[in-house]
Amino acid sequence: FKTQDGRHQVVLWAEKEHRNLIRASRAGCRVPQPLHHKENVLFMRFLGDNGWPSPQLREIEIKLGSKKWTVFYCQILVQMRRLYHCARLVHADLSEYNILVCPTYQTAKGEPKPISDRTDDDEALQTVIIDFGQAVEVNHSQADAWLRRDIETIHKFFTKKGIKVFASEEAEEYILEEVNELPDDNNDDSNQIESPKGDDEPAKEWRHLKAGLIDEEEMELLISKLGRC
Repeated sequence: FKTQDGRHQVVLWAEKEHRNLIRASRAGCRVPQPLHHKENVLFMRFLGDNGWPSPQLREIEIKLGSKKWTVFYCQILVQMRRLYHCARLVHADLSEYNILVCPTYQTAKGEPKPISDRTDDDEALQTVIIDFGQAVEVNHSQADAWLRRDIETIHKFFTKKGIKVFASEEAEEYILEEVNELPDDNNDDSNQIESPKGDDEPAKEWRHLKAGLIDEEEMELLISKLGRC
């Protein structure tokens, strides 16, 4: 990569980010939906309203110690766990600058629901991870070190927001812990992740999906653990 000229580096970087976004999206992670890639240009689904982009996590104004910060914190840990096991990736540069906050309906696959059909769950705020150009596969020689750095960066931000966070070692253990698979007869369509529209590959189930990794259950587990800390 370092031996390439500047323009070619940008082309390779865009290609890598597109590839990583496809993996993360197929794995069910909350990421912008990749649509198309050409040379140094990457097209993805816009997250925001009326032309205004969704805010970065650092731009959210919520009072210190609010339970909403705890929800955001747990959402991010769950997504880091899903990214690791289902996309087989470590973000490697995660911070409050590359996490967006937007209504859940904007992160769903396909066209957003019309306003008249949206529920409270659809309007609930959800964290979305962006900027995947530097993400690495879990078998990369520096993956573990960069995962720990991501955890420490996230913990530093949320500690300033006045909430409890896990010890870094405990958070790392949670992310790396093997996912308990469900019996085959418990698998259903809710665990099927369709390929994002615009992928170059045909739609199919992503090979690393873990049926036993259910975000809602993971959230309940983390919030309960934090309450006991």
